[in-house]
Amino acid sequence: MVFRLAEEEKEDLKVKICSIMEVIGEKPKMEVFRVGKAKDGRPRPIKVALASSLIVSEVIAKSSLLSEKDKFKSVFLSPDRSYDQRLAHRTLVAELKRKKADEPDKRHFIRSGSVNSVEKTV
Repeated sequence: MVFRLAEEEKEDLKVKICSIMEVIGEKPKMEVFRVGKAKDGRPRPIKVALASSLIVSEVIAKSSLLSEKDKFKSVFLSPDRSYDQRLAHRTLVAELKRKKADEPDKRHFIRSGSVNSVEKTV
């Protein structure tokens, strides 16, 4: 799923997503479409269907490269999750926020289904 990519009335989604994939350094075969109902001032997410879960993993792993380009600074990628996975991830994010507030001197992150903490390096 691609979030926060500006929505235009007559847009070519395939071209937009291909430009994102160029930044990431991937050129997979894909199907793309917007999901949800259009709301004023808020772009709908884009569902990107890729050929395999391996390609999805590679694209998600390289998605941090998007923040280096001004055009895609606010765009982020997320894997498509089932309802149960979304609930579990929501719990992890809540725990991550709590840890960040309780221990601001550490760096916190989610990896392999758990919240991890390490000392910040200067």
